[in-house]
Amino acid sequence: MKDEDRDHDPPGYGQLIRLAREAKGWSPETAAANMPFKFSGSSWRQIEAGYRGSGANRRAVPGKSSTVASMARTVGITADRLLEHHRDAAAILREMEVQESRQAPAMPEVLRSAPAHVRRLIEAALEDVDPRDRAELLREMAADFEADLRRRARGGTPTQRPRHTG
Repeated sequence: MKDEDRDHDPPGYGQLIRLAREAKGWSPETAAANMPFKFSGSSWRQIEAGYRGSGANRRAVPGKSSTVASMARTVGITADRLLEHHRDAAAILREMEVQESRQAPAMPEVLRSAPAHVRRLIEAALEDVDPRDRAELLREMAADFEADLRRRARGGTPTQRPRHTG
């Protein structure tokens, strides 16, 4: 390995994020689309690799702690796993985990596997719902989402629930 290549080895957190992303079967573009904010596949690749450009034009791309934490969270890495590779990002990710655990009720697994834009819509809708009614509403949404997934798997057309009036 050349000395100039050694300077551009992927950082440990980049390797961990890449492995978790690949384990999910996601491309960098898919992973970036699942971030909680607008992010590009090329930026994802650069942070995983730790550099941008090639040859003499290679430049280091250090991942900002908050960005690395969000990337790790997106692909399912815990703060404990991230800690050995990026201490500051792990601290931010731990805080994200704490905040998420305090949000009650927990989103059912089937809804957590929904596309990012669907999850954002659900979370936004829950803000306007009485906290005592959220658990039941989430159960209903999960049941509807599962039924829609089954219909799509069979090739059926999705049905629309009647709107509630009153």
